Amino acid sequence: MAVTEQLQQLVDQMPDPDGRGMYTENIDKEKIDKAVAAIATGGKQNLLGLIEMLGEPGGAENAKPHYALHCVVNHALIAGDERLRKEFCDAMGSQLENKDLHPYNRAYLCQELQWAGRDEACQALGKVLLDKDVTDAAATALAAIGGERAASQLRTAAAKATGKARLNLIDALAALAEPQSAATFQDALTDEDREVRIAAAVGLASLGQADAVEPLFKAADSAQGWERTQATKACLVLAEKLAAAGKKSDAERIYQRLKETRTGDSEQHIREAAQRGLAAIA
Repeated sequence: MAVTEQLQQLVDQMPDPDGRGMYTENIDKEKIDKAVAAIATGGKQNLLGLIEMLGEPGGAENAKPHYALHCVVNHALIAGDERLRKEFCDAMGSQLENKDLHPYNRAYLCQELQWAGRDEACQALGKVLLDKDVTDAAATALAAIGGERAASQLRTAAAKATGKARLNLIDALAALAEPQSAATFQDALTDEDREVRIAAAVGLASLGQADAVEPLFKAADSAQGWERTQATKACLVLAEKLAAAGKKSDAERIYQRLKETRTGDSEQHIREAAQRGLAAIA
């Protein structure tokens, strides 16, 4: 859309950053709030205009629309205007795949959705999870939004991703701990990347499901060094979650198995932790 003269005049009222890129000087809050409220009355079209105005990161032409965009999104949240919040989120979501925008600015839109987005933002964020320029920001936003709708987007992308992107997606799923992610975690336990396997073990343990015992022990028993330590720790976490859920017999089997299989001098702390776990559920 063409940026209107009125919008440009309102954006011009935003403060200039100092030499460090901070907003610490000549801050006229009343003037800024009035301009932000006026921009907000233009709804989705004005927000799209602000996005169009975003320029080269770090450049003077980017500072004011960047500042205004955050203030306008925050305005909807502070006012409790749910209709306006959704409008703004729809506008930002519609621009995540816009390659005419600098990758930094597309990531910035993901960060704003992390703050203001709800379920309605999940699909748009999911579409860019495999985009190397914004995958981290999109995954972080979905993890912050939470819920199964966010998790389903992460799972779909994780099945196709490789390398660092796959690790970030598995980490995000682990943070959400949605039960339906169990199969994704189990699949990732055999990934070629050690860090992905560890993240998958952490995620699977976090679900507290009894049928995760065998996959986790298989992963831990076949691992070496740091990976074995982390996968074994995941087994302990699973036992703790099962015990807390009242599934004491399942937890007892894990603790007993750890006592019997972690026999090396370097794994004494595991045996001791397992013993403490058994004592706690006795």
